[in-house]
Amino acid sequence: MTDSIVVKRLVRSLRYKLTYIKVFESFLKPAPPPAMVKLLNSLMGAQQAAALSLSSYLQGLDVETQDLPLCQDLMDHAAQRFGVRARLHFIYYGLDRAASWYKTQLVDRQMTADPELRNLLLDLGEREAASLWYTEAVMVLLRIGLNSEAKDRRRPSQVEPGSADGWRPRLMGTERRPDWSGQKSANRSRRS
Repeated sequence: MTDSIVVKRLVRSLRYKLTYIKVFESFLKPAPPPAMVKLLNSLMGAQQAAALSLSSYLQGLDVETQDLPLCQDLMDHAAQRFGVRARLHFIYYGLDRAASWYKTQLVDRQMTADPELRNLLLDLGEREAASLWYTEAVMVLLRIGLNSEAKDRRRPSQVEPGSADGWRPRLMGTERRPDWSGQKSANRSRRS
């Protein structure tokens, strides 16, 4: 099983998560604005938790996860980002790609054959979606917009009134969204 495509993908994902932890640590050094410091600390915690989950699953498959090399290309790319705007864009695009990667894995039969792995991928993907949402909120707070390329790639988001308590970004649109009164709409579906 150690040479399977599933293991290769998960090891690569783990390497990226470990690399992003180092990238986020490096982004803290030039003393960014407090909102970005809070974001980076949150993202590091999320990546550490995800890395731990992935590592545990891989160890259950007898895959060695100690001393994995970091992705040097990603580190080099991050090192070329100067200033809050460039770094937030770098973070945003990385999280966007990660959330998309999880969506792709969840429709791949090889990746979802094991129910435990499917649940892990869904959980990790939802965490990436939540991190992406948080990053986007910080960008709005700091008045840093997305360029037109990013806007074209993402579908328009709907903001609904009401309390944000209990709201959690979902990776998969399996549940119907509440209508304006908070009730689940009977005829609305999110199929494309």
